Amino acid sequence: MLQSVHSRAMTQTQVQLVEQALRLVTKISPPDWSDLPIHLQPCFAKYMDREVWIGGPDLLSLSEAALLILRDAITRSGEFTEIQI
Repeated sequence: MLQSVHSRAMTQTQVQLVEQALRLVTKISPPDWSDLPIHLQPCFAKYMDREVWIGGPDLLSLSEAALLILRDAITRSGEFTEIQI
């Protein structure tokens, strides 16, 4: 597998967030919450709908969250507005 290019424009966590979002978007089978690294789960949860009964992240919106993360990475908004070096 290819290694990520280190970017001065994004933190390592932001790069990992984009990589994980791309993996989720390109999967043919439905994504699984347990496939996400624990430190990225809160970032994805911010973009996901809330499950009606328990109030936690609705797993059906995980793919949509991945697309929104990619949108924000491109437009430098949301999780990508502040660069922490």
